[in-house]
Amino acid sequence: MEKGDGATRAYHKGNVADDLKAAARKILKTERFEDVSVRRLAREVGVTPGNFYNHFDSLDQLFLEIAADAFDTRTRAQAKLIKKADSRIDALVATALDFVDFAIREKQIFRIMFGQVPGSFANDRFREASDAAFSLLVEFIYREPRYVPGDRALSHARSTVGYGIFCLIYGLARNISENQIEFAEGDHEGIARFVEDVVRSFLDGTAVAEIQNG
Repeated sequence: MEKGDGATRAYHKGNVADDLKAAARKILKTERFEDVSVRRLAREVGVTPGNFYNHFDSLDQLFLEIAADAFDTRTRAQAKLIKKADSRIDALVATALDFVDFAIREKQIFRIMFGQVPGSFANDRFREASDAAFSLLVEFIYREPRYVPGDRALSHARSTVGYGIFCLIYGLARNISENQIEFAEGDHEGIARFVEDVVRSFLDGTAVAEIQNG
């Protein structure tokens, strides 16, 4: 048994790592990931700080495990959205809406997923989960698996549209979640309309027509 904050908890083998991740996710709902510490997580779970290191090499590793879980969840969600959409453009619009909603709801995990932890791609599970998410998008766009994680140069040359669409969706999610594009507080419908209008304008040729005719 481990004691913390006056409570006593019994742990089965292998349970502590999941509890530490759950505690971190709970804190990240309302606070910046920079404010999370090993000592605080250990106290939340009811273990000693030294016990933390029996499960994770560092706080960054725990964050990257959480981010990898999030990539896996987003990949499954995207696969379902693609399957149920009425058209290919509808599928990409739905993907964008889901991604923006996720970035708003899970702002800190979104930050961790995209560049806030140094050396993230040295973590095998994080890299594989990130690659799988992008691979699904690219394969959907081209109807073939053009993205090759082991060959970045080839992937860059063969997947330019995939990168462009990803950057469009990611840019919307990042800027809206960081309030760089302003909406009235709680205007979820307004955000959804804006995201859909922006994505469709690039996918249906409106953006190109307006640039050429401008």
